[in-house]
Amino acid sequence: MITVDNLTVRLGGRDILRGLNMHLTQGAIHGIAGINGAGKTTLLRTLYGLLRPASGSVSRNGRPLNRREMVLLETEVPLYEGMTGRDLLELTAHYHPSSDPEPYIRLFALPADEPVERLSTGMKRKLALASVLMQRKEVVLLDEPFNGLDMESLYAARQLLARRRAEGATLLVTSHLMEPLAELCDDLYVLDGATVAARYDRAEFPRAMRELEYIFRRRYEAEFAEK
Repeated sequence: MITVDNLTVRLGGRDILRGLNMHLTQGAIHGIAGINGAGKTTLLRTLYGLLRPASGSVSRNGRPLNRREMVLLETEVPLYEGMTGRDLLELTAHYHPSSDPEPYIRLFALPADEPVERLSTGMKRKLALASVLMQRKEVVLLDEPFNGLDMESLYAARQLLARRRAEGATLLVTSHLMEPLAELCDDLYVLDGATVAARYDRAEFPRAMRELEYIFRRRYEAEFAEK
């Protein structure tokens, strides 16, 4: 269990996250939804230890989170130019010997022998996601992992994430799109106004879709009414 207790993160004198409380169970996929700028990336970077909270705490089973037990996929992932995709995945496998690159290459239809710098943005995204999932960490943090994926790769990604869940991993997946989260996640946290605006269990996802559409429509209408 990962416990987020009254977490506040302040950047540039502004609260990006304020008073967050979350309970993230092991062996589950937890969705983090919100519009761009809602604080999803800040939350994952704080959990991973890249940002220091102004107050509050994050723990796993009663002790501080250990980065060696975690892996983070960020929205912008630097890849080694001059290497092929296969080189990169084999390097990952070198440090995680239980992982085999070949199933990931096939599932994501990666042009594995092309230099990384020649790959499209979508292919680079798939390569980065494959590298992260190969590491088989106990806590998996994925920031907008579905961006740039075609339908076949999206299906493969969902299957791989479900497999990690079945193996007992704790997964946090962010997205500004509800549909991929609704198909995959066990529960859903909505970030809005720098805090957790709502939490939904899987059985409540249809209601979540309606309520979020209403919230975003009101915000859209208010924005244009001001102009």
